[in-house]
Amino acid sequence: MGAPDNPLKLRAKALGIQLVERERVPSSRRAHECTEYARADGKLEPFHAAVLRAYWSEGKDLHEWSVLEAAATEAELDAPAMREAVEAGRWKEAVDERVAEARELGIDAVPTFVFADRFAVQGAQTLDVLEQVMRKLGATPR
Repeated sequence: MGAPDNPLKLRAKALGIQLVERERVPSSRRAHECTEYARADGKLEPFHAAVLRAYWSEGKDLHEWSVLEAAATEAELDAPAMREAVEAGRWKEAVDERVAEARELGIDAVPTFVFADRFAVQGAQTLDVLEQVMRKLGATPR
């Protein structure tokens, strides 16, 4: 992502979003387990939004409990309960299953959007690409 002409960086800039440069990519495993906790609690969307902002815009390490607990608090989750469940391994199997399923489907990019179990679009794509897939499915974009 370090190149100034990186397509993702250029699209983000056009939308007024600043992407942080980083020297190392932290492990996101713990964040994925916390995401499963948020999903089970019905707060996936706000938690996911907080985690993505922390990672992409603020350059925070998604392996750090302070970052994940702040995202949980923002999403109105019980941060100590989330940490306790994840540390106890409560969501390990769910994440293992999702990773195995993705590998079986040939998914190896983040993000990957799956539409109606028929089309997968891998990588950060433009809105036009996602709208084309929706049209193929007979849906009216926007």
